[in-house]
Formats: sequence, structure tokens, C-alpha cells
Amino acid sequence: MPRRLGKRAASPRDTEGRKSVGSLAAYHRKRHFDRTPEPRGRKSTAPGSSFVVQKHAARRLHYDFRLELDGVLKSWAVPKGPSVDPAEKRLAVHVEDHPLDYGGFQGVIPKGEYGGGPVLLWDRGHWIPDGDPRRGYRRGKLVFRLDGEKLRGGWVLVRTSGGDGDRESWILRKLEDDEARPGHEIVVERPESVDDGRTIEEIEAAPGRIWHSDRGREGDRAAPPDARGRRVAVGSLEGARRAGIPDRVAPELATLVAEPPGGDLWWSEIKFDGYRVTARIDHSDIRLFTRRGEDWTRRFPSLARSLATLGLDQAVFDGEVVVLGPDGKPDFQGLQNVLADRKEADVVYYVFDCLHADGYDVRASPLSERKRLLASLVADAGAGNVVYSDHVVGNAAEFYEAACGMELEGIVCKRADRPYRSGRTGDWLKVKCRNHQELVIGGFTEPGGGRSGFGALLVGAHEHGGGLRYCGRVGTGFSGKSLRELRERLRAIERRSSPFVNPPRGAAARGVHWVEPELVCQVEFAGWTQDRMLRAPSFKGLREDKPAAEVRIEAAVDAPPMPSAAGAKKERRVREPKAPVPAAGRKARDAVDIAGVRLTHPDRVLYPEQGITKHALALYYLAVAERILPYVARRPVTLLRCPEGHEKECFVQRHANALFPESVPRFELEEKGKKVVYPYVDSARSLIGLVQLGVLEIHPWGSRIDDLERPDRILFDLDPDVGLPLERVTQAAVDVRERLQSLGLSSFVKTTGGKGLHVVVPIAPRHGWDVVKEFCAAVARAIARDAPDRYVVTAVKAKRTGKLFIDYLRNTRSATAVAAYSTRARARAPVSVPLRWEELAEGVRPDQYTIENLPRRLSALRRDPWADYDRVEQSIESAVKRLSRT
Repeated sequence: MPRRLGKRAASPRDTEGRKSVGSLAAYHRKRHFDRTPEPRGRKSTAPGSSFVVQKHAARRLHYDFRLELDGVLKSWAVPKGPSVDPAEKRLAVHVEDHPLDYGGFQGVIPKGEYGGGPVLLWDRGHWIPDGDPRRGYRRGKLVFRLDGEKLRGGWVLVRTSGGDGDRESWILRKLEDDEARPGHEIVVERPESVDDGRTIEEIEAAPGRIWHSDRGREGDRAAPPDARGRRVAVGSLEGARRAGIPDRVAPELATLVAEPPGGDLWWSEIKFDGYRVTARIDHSDIRLFTRRGEDWTRRFPSLARSLATLGLDQAVFDGEVVVLGPDGKPDFQGLQNVLADRKEADVVYYVFDCLHADGYDVRASPLSERKRLLASLVADAGAGNVVYSDHVVGNAAEFYEAACGMELEGIVCKRADRPYRSGRTGDWLKVKCRNHQELVIGGFTEPGGGRSGFGALLVGAHEHGGGLRYCGRVGTGFSGKSLRELRERLRAIERRSSPFVNPPRGAAARGVHWVEPELVCQVEFAGWTQDRMLRAPSFKGLREDKPAAEVRIEAAVDAPPMPSAAGAKKERRVREPKAPVPAAGRKARDAVDIAGVRLTHPDRVLYPEQGITKHALALYYLAVAERILPYVARRPVTLLRCPEGHEKECFVQRHANALFPESVPRFELEEKGKKVVYPYVDSARSLIGLVQLGVLEIHPWGSRIDDLERPDRILFDLDPDVGLPLERVTQAAVDVRERLQSLGLSSFVKTTGGKGLHVVVPIAPRHGWDVVKEFCAAVARAIARDAPDRYVVTAVKAKRTGKLFIDYLRNTRSATAVAAYSTRARARAPVSVPLRWEELAEGVRPDQYTIENLPRRLSALRRDPWADYDRVEQSIESAVKRLSRT
């Protein structure tokens, strides 16, 4: 497991008062520190027991074996490297002592300097001497145990008669024990760096920002902390603001793309295969939260202890908890085993973002500033199993190729100039080397042959706006233990019927045990068949950090084109998901590809007040796709198209025609004796298809195409007369809510992006349109009857003076209302936005949120205001009866 060198726990064998055996005089004499990135360092007075092995390609390739003793690293050059075979004796030439700071060095020493060439951090950990290490060193025999990431167990270093002073010859040998591996050559089997997984050749080709020096590296925009661990002044960060530490922060999520993006503004990191965890440090109170906001502090107590050693008053970090396998790569199954056995010795927390520090909220700061701050707080602090996740500036394609070559899961690319925004955005992109998908378990088969537990899992994913769709069987990747344990959990949730909307039929369904769709597993697979079934899937483990209801198929889209770092200085500063306004005189682009859709005239301005282009609108819908799809997916939609912008000609379109792009799905329906074609939405790709058509407003039906004649939501549109104060609109929403509550119905509220509010009620699709419409009319009439001076239920203008119209007519067949998160064809690009009921008292205006300020709101939300929308199970049947009695 990675341990940051520098955290020097006192060895029980340390003996105070003995004569020191360490000196850095020879080390300083041989180096010119104005020409080499190596640390000058100085002797430490703190007792410690770290060890490190560095692979060094100087004039000749060798391995530097270093043990911390008397405040320095005692060092030996081992030409062939250490061997885990006790029969192998390796020459170890004693060289000058090195400073403790050198234990974290990885990079390239300039040619012409002493030891010029690449240096790779091959192994690190702690050593435990047998007896007094000072006496053993003077007498020429050190017996010790290593607790490293590659080297473990008993070892011995013995001085021979050859050599002189710093060039004494010693022999390094592995002792016989459980960690010995006869016949194995570990330096061949494990050539990679324990710091970042790279090879010595990759470090020589692209040293990266590994060694943190005062000067930094030319071209780096995020200056790292200096070698003395000097902290960045949080208040000096661009965008930092004084604020109390948040209770919880919903994480920013990456959008899956097919290929890495180009340009220096993209910073790339390794994609870890583990659990996303947010750490909250508030003095002595340290909490670890999952992506769902569950407190998992008790599951990772060692991480909490390590975070405490950072010495921070307040901080919020974002990162990933992983377990590294024997090959040094994240092992998701290993993490599952650790959680099941409650043994977290190998757990590592890679932190890659800082959201709050020392009384400042830094989410509005660009990533470059947040990483600079994070490095100063974590990178050199040596906090055990808390590790700073470094990045590569630009060169995303090369970094991706290297990651895939090392068989990692993939990479995450982040815009260096963007703030932190909760939810899935286009600012963070992920590119996978292997296909991974979270899937819901809906059944299992009996085991065959000599297998125990079960044969295979039947898995699926939720369609946007639909049920659980069967995606195939998973029959490999299980251990004997996982087969037994998972069978017990499945038995406890068995049910009689299939949970899938498209269950397997005939022989494929014979002998299947169906289960409640509660458990989520992670699957690795080769690809998808034409009928959307998994090809060659393999089980990786259960996911306890994601609810089954949120599992959907993840489809890759195209990465948005981005400017280089130099070009960014010329673009208008944008912190929200919109494209830059084209520079004056620049030739307009003919087309760009977004989410697999060819977007023509991307630079056409649709909202001239802010210069928001068609391209910017597409990026907005890409960023909010996961939020809007639950409320529009698989519903017929009426569209307001404004191809030249909201100030130009706009028109309503209800039916699809031949001009619609193929990315917008459609279905055929017979109405009044003739067939008509309705468009609908089912993915981010179809949303971008609507943008291509110049759609500025999306108005879905109250029912889905699977069951058109029975609505599953009702909506009251609160439309105030001109000049009516905001307080009256807010009170109307509260009155409607209270009336619905008296009938046993839960409701939700959202802005319209215009002048009113919408009160929305999810219902079970059990009644036809006539019943639903009559119920809504009765509710509206009852409210107006109780307050005739404030409310009307007629659209006649003459009767609405000074009053608010409770429009219940939105609940008729083919009637529509603007969707949550849809834009409006109005000045400033307002958006219809879900609210918490408590927010109405804060004076939120119906047109308050726009494309420009909505991302800031979403990043600040601790919880989705409509998080419970899909969980509400209610029918109007009893409400109709109650209403009839009033």
C-alpha cells in the first residue's frame, strides 16, 4: 500500500543518546543544487524508520536501496536490484547518505549532473531492525524486516572485505520466510513506479510534475508546494470566499467520452477503480461520505486517523478509496474483500480535489488553483494512506495510451480553468480503457457441475423514464467466497415474478430465481450486441455506494472541442457550461460534433443578451442531461423552435418530420383516423438533436409513450396577472400544496422560467385523462372558492385582473408544460428549475435561474430538491373520494 514517506513513526529499536552514524556532507559536495531538481535537504532530528528503493538509469541502470537511520537515508547501489529469492545474493555498493526528502524524489536529474538520468520510485515503506541498528551498521551486519509495497519480510545486509568508505561492498539477501518467492525476479515482474505506475522509460520521456521544488517546472500553471511544505494562502485563491464548512457536498461527476480531448487546458488524472469518497475535516471531527451522502467513517477508521495527522482545522477533500492489488493497480474486488472482512490495512485514499479549507469555500476557484492548494495541504504531509493524486498537463491522448498500456481502467480529464460543480458536467470527462458498467441484479440461476452458490446473475439497467431492462447474464469473475456470500443475500430477497420489463422467455427463463432489484454490481465486458446485450461480461464486485434506482446504461459521447491554454486568454471568461463567444473577425465554424450529433452553425447566437450560442446551448444540455431526462424521457414532446434565436421568429412543432435528425427518436400514433408521428427524448444525444433543430423550449406530456392514455403526473400552472407581487405567487403555491396535503398527496415545486410557478404531483398511472382532468379541476375550483379575491380558474383575461389563474388544463391529453431544466425562449436564457419548498420563503423569482447562474446553484446543492420524486408512490383514488366529501 502507498505510504507517503516523511511520516516517521519512531521505531521501538531506536536508542537515544548513541553516536550518530549519518552525515550529508558527501551528498552536498557532489551536487550543484542550482542545476538539479534533487532536494538539498538536511539531517532530521526526528526518529523514523522509512525505507525506499529507487530505480536509477544513470550511466548504468541500478537500484538505490535506502534505509532511514539517524536522520538520513543510508544508501546502497544494487546493480541487479533486490531479489525475493533467498538463494540470490545481490551486490550492494555503499554510497553517500541522502536526505530524507530524497525518499519522495521521482523525476529526471539533468544530464551532465552527478547521477544524471531518470529516477523511478520503485518501492517504499518502513523497516524494522533486529537489534540495535547503529551497532549493526558499524559492525557490518544489518538484519531487518521490510514492510513495503513490493518488498516484505526478513532481509539481511552484510559488509564484505572489498570496498573502501562510501564504496564499501555489501551483500543484500532475502531471508527464508513466508514472503520469500524462490525462482521469481521481482524487478522484472514489477518494473512500475509505486507513485504513479509509470515505467522508467515513461518518466524519461515525460518527467511530469513529480518532484515538488521551489522553482516548479516551466509551463506548469499550477505551481506545486515547495519542498518545505509551505501552505498556500487560501484567501489568495481566485474565487475563494469566506464561508462555513458545508455538511456535505454532492460530488462533481465526469461525462463518458469516446476519445481524450485535446489542448493544454485539459488536465488528466488516473481513473481509480474504487469508491468515491468526500472527506470532511472540522477540527477533531472527521467524516467520510460516499457519493450518495452516506457516512462511512466507521468503515475506514484508518483513513480518518491519517487525515487527522494533516493538522488541518477545516477542509473538504474529494477523492477515491481504493485497494491496490499485487500488481500495484487498483483492485475493485480486493476493495470488496476488505469491506466484507473489515480489514482495511491496504486501503488508500487518493485525494484529487479540495473544496473547502480554513474557513474558505474554494469551489468557485478554478481547478488549477484548487490543485495548487490541495498539493500544499496533502502532497508533502506524509499522511499514511492519504495520497495526493497528481495530474498531467495536456497530452491527454498520450496519457490515455499509457494508462491503457498499464491496463488501468482509464483516465479522467478536467478543465483547469473551471470551478467545482456538483453533478455530471462537461468540465470533467472520463475515457475508459475497458468497458465497465454498474448493473442491477434481477435474478440468478442454479449452479451447474461442481459449482456452488449459483450459476449466473441476470442483470439489467433502468431506461430513462422506464423500467428495468434486462441486459444479459454474468457467469464469470466469482470467487468461491463471493458465490457463497452473494447466494445468501440473493435468497433473502427472492420474489415470484421478474423485475425486468423485457425478461428472458422460454428456455432462457427456465429455472431462474427472480429477486428484488436492490443489489448493484460492477461488470467488466467486451461490448454490446446489436440488441443491447452484454458481450463476455465478468463480475467485478458489488457496489454498495450507488442505489439501484440510479443505475442506467452509460453511453460515450464526443468530447467538446476546447481551446489551448494560449487561446484561452483570448476567450471570454466563462465559468458555466457554455461555449466562448467567437472572437471578432474569426471565421465561424460550419459544424461541430457533440454527443454524436452534427451541430451546424454552432456559433449562431440564440440569446444575444449574453452572447449564448447554439454550441453553448448544446453544452448546457449535455451538462444537465442526467437531471432533465427523468422528467422528459419517453414522453411525447411539444417543441418551441427558434432557429435564429429567441428574438427572431419562433414556432411550435408537435409532430416530427423528415427534417428531424436521426438522433431524435419518434413514434407513430393514429389520431382522428390518420397516422401522426410524435418526437420524444431518450438520451443526451436526442437532447442535442433538439438543439440542432433550434429548440429553446421542451414541453413533455404528462404520460409516457408506453402508456399514453394514463398520466403519471399532474401539474398546476400558477399564472399571475401582470403586476402581481412575488409574495402572491409564492402564497398560491403554498395554498395548492396544503390543499393537496389535505387530500393525502405529496407535491413538488419548480420555477417556470417565466412569471409563475409549477406545482407537480407524481401519481401512479391508474386513471385515464378524463378522471385526472376532472380531479385537477375540482382541486383548483375548491381553492378558488375559498379565496375568490385571489384566485380564478378561467383563462378569460377580463376576469383575471389582480388575480392568479390556477391553470389545471395542463392535465388533458396532449396538453404540455415546460420541463424541469428546460430553457425558455426569453431574454437572459431563463431555465425552469426544481426547488425545495423552503426556498419559496427566500423569495426565489420564477425567472431567477438562467443558463449562466444555474451551474453555480447545482454545485452548491447538498441534495437534489426533487430527490424523492421517483420514490413517491401515490394514487389519486382516495384523494378523489376525500375531495368529493368537502
